[in-house]
Amino acid sequence: MKLEGKFDVGVSPAEAWEFLMDINQFASCLPGLEQVTQIDERTFDGVVSATVGPISGKFTFRSTILESTPASEMVVQTDGTDSVTRSAVSAKLTVKLTEVIEKRTELGYHADIEIKGRLAILGDMVLRATSALMLEEFARRLRTKLEE
Repeated sequence: MKLEGKFDVGVSPAEAWEFLMDINQFASCLPGLEQVTQIDERTFDGVVSATVGPISGKFTFRSTILESTPASEMVVQTDGTDSVTRSAVSAKLTVKLTEVIEKRTELGYHADIEIKGRLAILGDMVLRATSALMLEEFARRLRTKLEE
């Protein structure tokens, strides 16, 4: 499954980048995040509670920043398992920050997501709808925090 989109925030790319690289600030914007632990400067473990279609559970994950060009682009690999079906999820996310006008940054994202196990049976539509709702809420929270 592929997800892509963009949204903008009222800060410079440098300010947005600094926020995204601060795991505690970033984590405060993730819907359902219950726990996050920094392993090293590029690796984080966490637990997210989520509902996908008829299944509610916890998703344990590890995210690693594979590549980064400060204030411009990062590539993150996330792998995890849900607590109910033990389905495996693997996602490679690329985020690009572009200054559209002074103090206005567009965050573009592209995610390649692979799901194996019972969650995959739910189908693309249910998973895409759940992801879209989570991304909208993340963008809303990020915008609010950055523009305070």
